[in-house]
Amino acid sequence: MNKCWICSEKAISKEHVIKKSDLVRVFGKGPYKDDNSIAHVKNGELNLIQGPDSKALKYSPSLCHSCNTTLTQPFDRAYDKFINYVYENEEVIVRKRFIDLVEVFGDDFQEGQCNLYRYFAKSIGCRLVDAGAGVPLDIVNLLKVRPFQTGLRLNFAVHEDILLLPNNDRDGFIGKSDLNEWWDKIAPEIFNGYTWAEHVSWLYCNYWYLLEPDGSLGSTWVADSRFLYLGSCRSLTTDERNTLIKKVQDKKA
Repeated sequence: MNKCWICSEKAISKEHVIKKSDLVRVFGKGPYKDDNSIAHVKNGELNLIQGPDSKALKYSPSLCHSCNTTLTQPFDRAYDKFINYVYENEEVIVRKRFIDLVEVFGDDFQEGQCNLYRYFAKSIGCRLVDAGAGVPLDIVNLLKVRPFQTGLRLNFAVHEDILLLPNNDRDGFIGKSDLNEWWDKIAPEIFNGYTWAEHVSWLYCNYWYLLEPDGSLGSTWVADSRFLYLGSCRSLTTDERNTLIKKVQDKKA
């Protein structure tokens, strides 16, 4: 029997790998059929998704009903408010390269940013369980207590290559990186931490557990700052970027 990684009760609830509200925001409530089918790629294998509740988009049960509703719904709502703000203010955010959480959550931004951070903690917790790893106790505890101490650090970056795509293409470009486990090079038996990333369109959230964040990917955040200063990342070479730019321009012509 699977146990809820938050409270150890029976796990009967399946968390979405890709958040349902992110899919509905871009693609609607479904069904996604024929020309409206969504391509989902995992481990190099492509499958067509016909709805936001597809089994392919959910983890195995790892949470109890109470933890996935009563406890964590405020976290989900904070995330939805945050992402909606990003979509609605994309041009300004990309130009200024920071997000003011007061503009997202209003005067009660302290509570809002704490719940937003907890959403991301829940997300990596479910990913760790899916990988067969235990969720560190400090991540479990921060979902239930405040103030909290944790080894989990986040930062946010603009993916410059995704930003080149037309809005209709990049809005539905949602995904996650591999989960990386780091061990000491000199003493391989010593565990150093985890890194992971997930993105909605061009906005990347980078996870660093027990590791020093890469400052080029944005300012470090632990629900402790009104402003999220965004870093920058890219995957394509200069030639690949130029090819993509030409394809986008030709498509517009």
